[in-house]
Amino acid sequence: MVKSISLIIPFKSDKSEKEKLFTLLRGISNWKAAPNEIIIINTDQKQLSFPSDIELFADQHNINLCIFHQEKTYPGHARNIGICNASNSLLAFLDTSTHPSNDWLSNGLHIINTNNYEGVWGKTYYQAEKFLPKIFRASTYGEKPIQTLPGSILHKNIFKKCGLFVESTRAGEDTDFMSRAKLHNLNICESESFLNYDKLDKISFREIIKKWYRNYFHVASMPYFRAHKDIYFYGISFLAIMIAYNWNRVFDPTGIENDFFIPNVTKISVLIIILTYLFLRGVVLPMRKGASLKFIFPLNFILISLMSFFLDLTKTIAFGYSKFFRT
Repeated sequence: MVKSISLIIPFKSDKSEKEKLFTLLRGISNWKAAPNEIIIINTDQKQLSFPSDIELFADQHNINLCIFHQEKTYPGHARNIGICNASNSLLAFLDTSTHPSNDWLSNGLHIINTNNYEGVWGKTYYQAEKFLPKIFRASTYGEKPIQTLPGSILHKNIFKKCGLFVESTRAGEDTDFMSRAKLHNLNICESESFLNYDKLDKISFREIIKKWYRNYFHVASMPYFRAHKDIYFYGISFLAIMIAYNWNRVFDPTGIENDFFIPNVTKISVLIIILTYLFLRGVVLPMRKGASLKFIFPLNFILISLMSFFLDLTKTIAFGYSKFFRT
């Protein structure tokens, strides 16, 4: 059943992404509800055209297929192009790495129409089958579906209330928009369905670090992202180490031990910081995000903590570089 809704998909052309896009579009034939308009924003120099079977399906069901070519465009800018050119009052958002269930769109439309909501936020589950991606997932997204822009279905007038997506950033524009929508107290609920993200198993450690740096370099400039909280954390940790290192020198300047003298204070302080980090990043946060005790113990919590440390270090470097060197 075709519904009056525009599906917007940003797309960067390469061989693997093109196959994912076509697979996604072919899957629409199995959906319980299909959009009557599909807008693809191609941000690459290579031109994009649809295979004949996709065009045939669209013709048979009166689905309007649109391609807008906009080179070197960030995702937020690409979505804005789709929003401004959409002919329907309802908009749905996907990307090529997220795979919806066959009832995703019909469920979302039913929730909106039944409860008179202004929209439904998407939810994404990050798949991981290999060991390293599972460690990475436990350190970041977690095993529970999380709220995301992909999978969202929104009334077009929402963008008149809280603005379009930020166009000048490679990452974080979706969370920025979602935070603005919440500040405006818009009547948007969470979806009962979730998308599946399938790229974690295909990413290496080097690619993870590179992606984390790129994303947080861009995110650091976003108003919603209070980077100084993280800076405070690292600054306080550094200060604690410095105080610990000089504790006995301050309280025992003569070299004569007194009541304030603590033997091996530097080693003890560093050990406490390390153990606290291991406990929080290796156990508490992964459990809150859905990781099981069976996966965390007996040794994986150490690997999760190490992965978290490298990601936190990368994020801190990205923040610093963005603050002092970004023009």
